[in-house]
Amino acid sequence: MKTLLNPWFVAFCLMWGVLYFARITHHPILYLNGHLGDFLAVPVIANLGLWFQRIFIAKRSTYVLKPGHVIFIVLYLSIAFEWLLPTYHPEIFTADWTDVLLYIIGGCFFFKWMNRPLEATGTKGSA
Repeated sequence: MKTLLNPWFVAFCLMWGVLYFARITHHPILYLNGHLGDFLAVPVIANLGLWFQRIFIAKRSTYVLKPGHVIFIVLYLSIAFEWLLPTYHPEIFTADWTDVLLYIIGGCFFFKWMNRPLEATGTKGSA
């Protein structure tokens, strides 16, 4: 559970919530609306993946994602949201290569600042 209480993860989820609320109330936040969500995507998704791995797969709080895991998330989001979806649904999705750069920056941020082992507490469910 401590993985989900990472201060960066909590802050990023709150920021995404504010962006989402602003969008659905038709008051998008200028400049942040289009790009902040893309930066936040990789750290949030990777942190959820890290939590899942710690609880169900590795079963240890010291587990961290390997660089290949984070690269996979960045590539998946880039291909899905900046190539495939805009190609097949251009009326809904727009390809923006700036978003790919933001996915990469978000992945680097996650890997450097969030992908840390937790202190070993001796309890299996504390990750």
